Amino acid sequence: MMSRNRLLIVLASLLAGACGETGTPGSPVPIPLGELALGAWSPAAMLSNDQFLPSPRAQAARHPFSGTLALGGAQLQTDPSELRERRVLGRDTKRFPDVSLGFVADGPDLIPVNRDLIVTGTRTEGGSYWDVLVGPGTVWSEPGEAWSRGAFPLQLASTVENETYNGVATFAFNDGEVSGVRFQTVTQGRPYFLVQRRLMWGQLAADYTPGPAMPQVVEAFAAEKAQRLPLRPISDLRARVGDSVFESMHGGMNLENVVTAAFLVGDTLYAAGCPTPFGELPFCREQRFGIWSVTKSTGNTMAALRLARRYGREILDERVADHLDVTADHDGWDDVRFRDILNMATGVGEGSSQTEPNNTSDGYLIGYDDWYTAILKDERIRQVFRASNHPWGPGEVVRYRDQDAFLIGAAMDAYLKHQAGPQADLWRMLEEEVYRPIGVPHAPTNRLLEADGSLSLPQMSQGYYPTVDNLAKIARLLQRGGAHEGEQLLHPELTAEVLYRTDVRGITFGPPVETGQPSYYLALWHQNYVGEGGCVVDLTRMSGWGGHRVILFPNGIVAIRISKVTAASPPRWTVWPR
Repeated sequence: MMSRNRLLIVLASLLAGACGETGTPGSPVPIPLGELALGAWSPAAMLSNDQFLPSPRAQAARHPFSGTLALGGAQLQTDPSELRERRVLGRDTKRFPDVSLGFVADGPDLIPVNRDLIVTGTRTEGGSYWDVLVGPGTVWSEPGEAWSRGAFPLQLASTVENETYNGVATFAFNDGEVSGVRFQTVTQGRPYFLVQRRLMWGQLAADYTPGPAMPQVVEAFAAEKAQRLPLRPISDLRARVGDSVFESMHGGMNLENVVTAAFLVGDTLYAAGCPTPFGELPFCREQRFGIWSVTKSTGNTMAALRLARRYGREILDERVADHLDVTADHDGWDDVRFRDILNMATGVGEGSSQTEPNNTSDGYLIGYDDWYTAILKDERIRQVFRASNHPWGPGEVVRYRDQDAFLIGAAMDAYLKHQAGPQADLWRMLEEEVYRPIGVPHAPTNRLLEADGSLSLPQMSQGYYPTVDNLAKIARLLQRGGAHEGEQLLHPELTAEVLYRTDVRGITFGPPVETGQPSYYLALWHQNYVGEGGCVVDLTRMSGWGGHRVILFPNGIVAIRISKVTAASPPRWTVWPR
């Protein structure tokens, strides 16, 4: 039965239409209150994104908002409606999970209480495939409506994968009740399991539990906004540097695969929009994106440089076998050091023994899915140690392995616990000692999930969900030698090394080219580039599956691209291991 308050929503919606309060001609018209009042239902189609947002005639919210939205799980509408990959790892990819979201409103801002990945679907055996991320949104009211409205950015993700399905959600509220929550995802990153691109939408039943005011959340968000990079449209920069810079940034990529892009010049972020088939992605600046292997650089590189700052650069010479239980049936791990794993040069792995020329991906997917779908810490570590031993030793040949990127995270976490105590955590150290000081107060990432439902190791090979602003600040810290506002956060000499500002170089690979072979050093890629006038410069690059790029130029500029190039063929998968 419809509650009295929701009945009032319907009546208010009908009266607003009768009184001509549906907006001026040609202006965006928000979703009718009568539709939001229906609670859980399955809308037949997606809407223009601006229907989730304040109209040009919007006013301040009429009611305060502080409390928890409990969203009921429901079947999603999808396009295409019939999915090739409906159930993955035993979970339903066409079901929104049950999830509780805390918010507090301050002026026009709707601030989430929890900015981490909310692991809900993954924890439910046989339930939804999806976990949830939300970001800061807005509250307002429309003329002629007795209720207030809210909207916020919504991302669906999976704690195993690192793609995001980015979208928006909206609802109406008064002092003690909320309407249904309408949502849609309108763009995505590149998946591994879910090869088929999809759009998702629906409306969820919601219960509202009002809570006390949360001044600490409001104060933290005010500080966060004060630290944001000044933002200007990317078109302002194009006029200064010309079209060639932008064309070279995307190369031959179909621009439909670009989710967004930005340049950091000095302290100003020149950002493109986030175009989608349904209009600009709402709250583009607040949206978080799964960046896959860019995590190796923003995570492992930064963690190694911070540990070196705390304990000395000798940490790179630590042996893996001194920190993890090596269960391999060969001695290939005996002399593998932290630096060897960061360099993707353990001498352990699969594939051929051909090294001239060397294909860094040789053997990459052999045994991959058994490791990738192991979400228990001990099992995933054991899967890494099942790899074979190459005829060469550590530190000689680059063979790119996600398994090794995960393993160095596990080894550095064990090293930190040895130094700082069992409560220490590698990702928390990054958040507290590197990210937050530079203005990145939230750093959601994928972690392994233990049998008791607890989250353990950060995955490190992939898993970070940053905003574009976050990526720019992390890259800027590297460009500035690891120093921020007079404080040296990262080891200065090692930071110079990873950017090739000393004579130290990584291990080269691939066939020789005129400008020199590409190389890999401490989880960063390096490639020479011929600039105007024939000068050859080194470009330091963070790269991720699907075409994600963060490029550090020698002149201090940073280029960022978030994209969604899709895999050509589906991977192999069965069920989620327990």
